[in-house]
Amino acid sequence: MSTDRGAYINPFLWAVARCILGPAFWLVFRLRTVGADNIPEHGPTLFVANHMSMWDPPMIGQALVSRRRIYFMAKSELFDIPVLGWAIRRLGAFPVARGNADRAAIRTARDVLGRGDALLMFPEGTRHTDGQFGEAWPGAGSLALADGVVVVPVVIEGTNRRIGPVRVTVGKPLDLSDLPDVSRGERSQIAADRMMAAIGALRAPKYDERA
Repeated sequence: MSTDRGAYINPFLWAVARCILGPAFWLVFRLRTVGADNIPEHGPTLFVANHMSMWDPPMIGQALVSRRRIYFMAKSELFDIPVLGWAIRRLGAFPVARGNADRAAIRTARDVLGRGDALLMFPEGTRHTDGQFGEAWPGAGSLALADGVVVVPVVIEGTNRRIGPVRVTVGKPLDLSDLPDVSRGERSQIAADRMMAAIGALRAPKYDERA
């Protein structure tokens, strides 16, 4: 079913989590989704988003769940926490070691996309609780270079507040077909930079994360 580093979803646990977290997110955090029509229903899809809070993956997952089940990377330390580690592994998370290029995590991400599933990544690689955007790392960009992968930008706003409101805006798929003919590393970085620019363009006008 899965290797230790693999990614999979337990359908029963996924349904239970959706029934519990969904109402909590909608009622307590006032989560709402904009641009749901931009979510591809099938095929390898790389959702890329900004990152402010530990709530970002489950809330973005809930926002997209009407059309896709989402796999995502999570810092390896979380998998050592009793119950939490067991649960998130069965809800589509797989570990990534922060601070270096985790090739095993990248291979798992490629496997997820290669079998036609949807993957959520944060090009910044870490959280920015002040709501500002950090520099993009090339990892997400490298995944976007694979044939057939559709890249969809997402911006999440409000998760760095105690009680919302939280808004998830899904943009139109990015066109990366015109990337310059340079080295793969350079192309990956350019793709990642474009992802962050597209995410920023989705941000609500005059939005202030500190409000």
